[in-house]
Amino acid sequence: MCFHLIFNSLQKKRILFLIFFCFLVKLEAENSRDNNGTYYNLTKALQNPLDVLALELYDSQLTTLPKEIEQLQNLESLRLDGENLTTLPKEIGRLQKLEYLNLSNNRLVTLPQEIGQLQKLKELSLEKNQLTTLPKEIGRLQNLQKINLSSNRLVTLSQEIGQLQNLKELYLEKNQLTTLPKEIGKLKKLKNLYICDNQLTILPEEVIQLQELEELSLDNNQLTTLPKKIGKLQKLKLLFLSDNQFAILPKTIGQLQELEHLSLDDNQLATLPKEIRKLQKLENLSLSNNRFVVFPKAIGRLQKLKALYLSDNQLAILFGQSLHLQELEYLHLNHNRFTTFPKEVQQLQNLKDLHLNGNQLTILPKGIGQLQKLEYLFLDNNQLTILPQEIGQLQKLKELSLDNNQLTILPKKIGKLQKLEYLNLSNNQLTTLPKKIRKLQNLHFLGLEGMPALISQKNKIEILFPNLRQPQD
Repeated sequence: MCFHLIFNSLQKKRILFLIFFCFLVKLEAENSRDNNGTYYNLTKALQNPLDVLALELYDSQLTTLPKEIEQLQNLESLRLDGENLTTLPKEIGRLQKLEYLNLSNNRLVTLPQEIGQLQKLKELSLEKNQLTTLPKEIGRLQNLQKINLSSNRLVTLSQEIGQLQNLKELYLEKNQLTTLPKEIGKLKKLKNLYICDNQLTILPEEVIQLQELEELSLDNNQLTTLPKKIGKLQKLKLLFLSDNQFAILPKTIGQLQELEHLSLDDNQLATLPKEIRKLQKLENLSLSNNRFVVFPKAIGRLQKLKALYLSDNQLAILFGQSLHLQELEYLHLNHNRFTTFPKEVQQLQNLKDLHLNGNQLTILPKGIGQLQKLEYLFLDNNQLTILPQEIGQLQKLKELSLDNNQLTILPKKIGKLQKLEYLNLSNNQLTTLPKKIRKLQNLHFLGLEGMPALISQKNKIEILFPNLRQPQD
């Protein structure tokens, strides 16, 4: 009887062990693939080559792919980003069903000619490699819609790029390109062209043939001019031209009727063509760090403008005219030459964010209280000695920064800023705070550095504001 019980117990343990073993085997198999034909292990994939629809390898430290990769005849997606690949086998060209190929963040110097045999390829990612050229056969990828060649060492772009008739997105950032082939104008379906961080000195006129183009990024090049007929890019919405050497813009830029964003920071512009006023869909205009002494009148006619950035120029007077910027929400005028607060700003009823740091302001007008939607007001590094009581009318204000001014007193009405979370009063000449300030119960930050009389009252201040977080030394 005892023997029988022991035997049954052993049998049960054996069965449980077999079940557990089978579970582990199944779990291992599932870890190397999932139910939709995606494999994460190259060895497992080659054991079931016709079942593999997608192969995704991460940190496998591969330096090359085995020739047997050609056995994956049904492969549609291949991800090999973040490996150590230096070469690709020519057999890669036999993956006739491949639609997506990601080889980014490897060490590839060249591509095999056979890459051109991937007739169904729609997306090719090669960013962060060491490519200096592309094979001519790249032009055979007639179904390619997106190619990413960013962060390589390309000096020239082969003319065969113009054969990619279905290409919609072309990424060429962070290379060493000095020119573009005129064949680029043949990419009739191209919507997004990114060429920032190169060494372009000129754009080929053929660029204007890209009639479907919606976004053109040319930041950080050495461009001095744009094609005269740039206005023919009628679908262009985003144009990035910062960090170049533009001193003048063509009048035809005013023909870009769909343009919503225009970035021209860090150039040599002192004027804008009056035709800029025709950009009636423009919402964001960035002109910081240029050479503007006089505010361009044409800007005042951009009725849809929501953000205007003119910091680091030489402006002393803003508009000096009636404004049509009633949609403006963001205005940055840091580091200019304003000695008085621009009265025209008081008309901007939708303004949410106003920056006037680094000017020579001595006083704020009572009209500041008209900016009922203002949430962020930055006035650091000016010469303000007093604030008007009307500052208390800014009921939506969340952040107020007054660092490095000459304030000796704060208005009592400051206590009405019930939504204020950030108040920087550092490096002024304050010795006391008004009693009404205790009403700022949403305050999380209060800057008092550089004012010993207030620093000595730190403990009392912390009691007033239970949510206060003082900065760490």
